[in-house]
Amino acid sequence: MNIKRRAKEDVVIFDIEGEIRRSDISDLTLHQLVKDQLDSGQRKILLNFEHVEFIDSFGVGEILASYISTHNLGGKLKLVRISKKLYLIFQITNLVNVLEIFEDEESALKSFFSGSL
Repeated sequence: MNIKRRAKEDVVIFDIEGEIRRSDISDLTLHQLVKDQLDSGQRKILLNFEHVEFIDSFGVGEILASYISTHNLGGKLKLVRISKKLYLIFQITNLVNVLEIFEDEESALKSFFSGSL
């Protein structure tokens, strides 16, 4: 798994590539990267899954832990560009009812600012 960080306006975007699985754990997990952003004051986080090929239960737990940490601090964590295969996993785990999932980055970014006018 490879994760690159970028920002648009005040939204932190993590572009994730590869597989999110327990066997690929590095020093920094997805949840730790999200927590680092939260610790620095960021509260709008978008996870881009366009290049994620596989996710196991560990990966689902990382996403859920990231969502909970963000939500507990009054922030928003959203997902974008999830493949049909991964979307099925989110349906089975009922995360589609918890997480906001978008098809494209533009609509995901706009959603962070709607209602805040």
